[in-house]
Amino acid sequence: MFNLFYILFVSLAISAFAAPIKYPTEEESKAELTAAGMTQASIEGLDALTKRFTSGFPLVQSNKEATDKFIAEYTTDAQNFIKSMPENDQTIYNNYLKKYGLA
Repeated sequence: MFNLFYILFVSLAISAFAAPIKYPTEEESKAELTAAGMTQASIEGLDALTKRFTSGFPLVQSNKEATDKFIAEYTTDAQNFIKSMPENDQTIYNNYLKKYGLA
């Protein structure tokens, strides 16, 4: 009996840790960042970056050279924007990334 319980418990524990993280929707993300105290300008900038990626990437994904160029330009622009955000917003953003395992 003890062995069966132990096996079941270990199986449940492994399943819980292996379960994928549920990422928030765009609206949930905005609400979470607003509640954390991020400025509206930073939230709108991050939203613009997200929209730029979701609209631009599908256009280049079939061409490796175009994809590499798009990713390089996007990454540079995103890093520059994040560095330009107020320090408190950068902290909120970094904590958000860590929370969802993205950093």
